[in-house]
Amino acid sequence: MNLVHHDFRLPAFGPRRALEKALLQPACSDDRLSWDSLAATATIVMATTGGSIRTIVTGRRVITTGVYASRKSGRAQPYESMIERAFFMHCEVDPDVVDYAAQPFRFEFVIGGTKRAYIVDAITFRSDGTIEVVEIKNDRRALRDPDYRLKLSAVQEICEAVGWRFRIVFRSDLFEPVEAHCAVEDVQSWAFTEYRTADVFEVVGQLRAHGPLPLGKLAECLGERLLGIAKLKAMMVARIVRLDLTSIPNHSTTVTLVDGPREEIQ
Repeated sequence: MNLVHHDFRLPAFGPRRALEKALLQPACSDDRLSWDSLAATATIVMATTGGSIRTIVTGRRVITTGVYASRKSGRAQPYESMIERAFFMHCEVDPDVVDYAAQPFRFEFVIGGTKRAYIVDAITFRSDGTIEVVEIKNDRRALRDPDYRLKLSAVQEICEAVGWRFRIVFRSDLFEPVEAHCAVEDVQSWAFTEYRTADVFEVVGQLRAHGPLPLGKLAECLGERLLGIAKLKAMMVARIVRLDLTSIPNHSTTVTLVDGPREEIQ
């Protein structure tokens, strides 16, 4: 795989703009993370293709691997656990997530004179302009390792210095409550349902005229009710509408418009 080093730069995935080099300020004493060292050595390494930095699906690994077909991001997202796959499902249906990518780059930096590397599990680009670096773990037991915690602390400091957010997502954040996760699974399963520009105009017009509407009633404006429901679920992936996902959507589920600019995916 061809790799390229950057000082805090990212490729332009979809709607994302390249990020400018950050100005880093020394902030740590010798008995903590050496911020002088981080500032002097921290770089981002990515594949020249703009895809995943690490080839996950090899056919030789004993862990769960696969690719998640994402309509929102317009690309297949490789995963190496069912937790990562669940995270991509949540990103797919979350109207506050504009775009996302799996393992897009790795950080390289020096701690205490030793070069370290950290491959980012995922990165999300949110509707409020926030760029979020995400570490995905089964539970908090992984954080018991002092060396691993030190590495994550360094990554968090780098992210904060360039204006990004760093977050650790655990299995429970995705799979609990069960009803909400089942709702996410249901909506994303209809992501590739086709709809027309006329359908979007009808939905936007109805919601602007009447405010929040029940899913079943709004679906009938698109023709046959079940097909209309499928279209509306696809429109949630496209960030046109927002459905209440506290439980699997039914005819009475509330539908609202997504605030701000929307991606009218066709």
